[in-house]
Amino acid sequence: MRRPLFTQRPSFFTLSIKMADAHFEPGQAFALQFAWRLPNGDYLRAVFQADVIDLVPAADKYIIRLSRFLAGREDDADGSVKPLEQLEGAYWDLVKGLTGRTLTIAYEADDGRPLYLRLATLTGEHNFFSRYEDATVIARGIEARLQRLHPEEGESAERP
Repeated sequence: MRRPLFTQRPSFFTLSIKMADAHFEPGQAFALQFAWRLPNGDYLRAVFQADVIDLVPAADKYIIRLSRFLAGREDDADGSVKPLEQLEGAYWDLVKGLTGRTLTIAYEADDGRPLYLRLATLTGEHNFFSRYEDATVIARGIEARLQRLHPEEGESAERP
C-alpha cells in the first residue's frame, strides 16, 4: 500500500501574500511615470499626475485618472537626453492623448519608478489605457440590452 506523499496540506497552498499597500487614498494624487522603447531604440518617458479615484483592495490596485501631463523626455539608445525641440511627433501626440484616461494600476506604481510598457500600449494595439473605460461601456451596453429583453423586471407591476 502506498503512503501519501503529504499527510497534511503543505502551508504554501494556503499562503496568502499581500503584494503592496496603498500609500494614497481617494482624493489624493501622485506622480506616475511610464516608459516605452521606440522602434529606433530610443526610450520615451512620460510623467503624469495620477488622481486616485478609488481603491480595489482585493486586487491591490488603484483606480486612477491621468489628470495632467507633467513632464516627458526622450533618451537615445546610449542614454543621452534629446533636446526639447526634438520631442514631437506621433508618439508624443499619443502620450499627450493619455491625459484624462481612467485606469487601474497596481499599488506598487506609486513609488515613483517608471513602469516599462510595451509600445503597443501607447499605440492602442493593447488596451492597457482603455480597458477600464471599455469595461464600463460594455457593462452599460449589457445593462441596456437586459432592460430591453426583460422590461418587466424594471417595473413593480404584478405579472398575470
